[in-house]
Amino acid sequence: GVHLGPGNTITIQQGVGTPTTINVLAFSKDSKLLAAGKDFGRVVVWDVPSRKVLCAIDTGQGIVHAVALSSDGKFVATGGEGEPFALKLWQLPEGKLVRTYRHFNGYVRAVAFGPAGTWMIAADNAGVTHILDPAADKPLVELQEMHSPLLSPQGDILMTVNKDEFTLWSTSDWTKLRTLKRNPSYAIPLALSPTPDNFVITSSGNFRLLRLSNGEILPSSPSPELPKFNPAAGGFAAFGAEPLLFGHSDDRLWVWNSSTGQTCVSDLMYSESGSLSPDGTLLAGANDNSILAQTKSGDGVWIWNTSKLAARCLDAMPVPSRR
Repeated sequence: GVHLGPGNTITIQQGVGTPTTINVLAFSKDSKLLAAGKDFGRVVVWDVPSRKVLCAIDTGQGIVHAVALSSDGKFVATGGEGEPFALKLWQLPEGKLVRTYRHFNGYVRAVAFGPAGTWMIAADNAGVTHILDPAADKPLVELQEMHSPLLSPQGDILMTVNKDEFTLWSTSDWTKLRTLKRNPSYAIPLALSPTPDNFVITSSGNFRLLRLSNGEILPSSPSPELPKFNPAAGGFAAFGAEPLLFGHSDDRLWVWNSSTGQTCVSDLMYSESGSLSPDGTLLAGANDNSILAQTKSGDGVWIWNTSKLAARCLDAMPVPSRR
């Protein structure tokens, strides 16, 4: 199910288990494991360095929209539409069900583990962000009318959004650090990085860079504009080695140099699922050929070395080392 291709790319065949659409991708903290949530309840976890399948889990959750790997790589959390209002925790590498959480009023749309594995975040489509205890079937905190949760790279800050504001929370005690005006009014946050004091939002399908300390919209903007972001279809954005950002929108992967504004966009991949590894070295994106595709390439998950990709894509631009 895994092939090494030109330029040291790794292609993980989509047909492992069930040949269906890959909806979501997530790396482990050490960037060695990659999990994919698929239709018909299938979640596949790969060991990236060995290019081998670790396990395939039939979650019973229908269309899987949320997956996350614990910081120690021993658990995977999954959420989908087939089992209403539930989040499941599975032990790796056996794929054994450990616990089912049913503290939700809507489908689980996002999940993430804290850096020490003592809590995890899950957001449902009823507009509540839940902080859960992975070791017990109990909620720790519920943030009402807060959605689109984002963790900082170190896991010490959580950002959520409501109808008026972006809110920053300390994950050490879940106290509110500060709020920022939600500007533009329908902006959705996609990525944040306390260093260099930035976060990325999408509004009306466009991407903009804002200052994390005060919410100021920064003059840097992608040129040419990146593919439009469709909240209903999904996608992602993430900070790589400064000043690079990586993301996925309108069926394409992209790179954005936030210093120069220069962008580089892939061909159509007919998928909105992608992920940047926590160490910033690997970019993963799912390829799911449309029946209308003019050219065919292997379905599955493609993985790139980000420094080589950026250097080749952005006119051989030198890529700074990650801080």
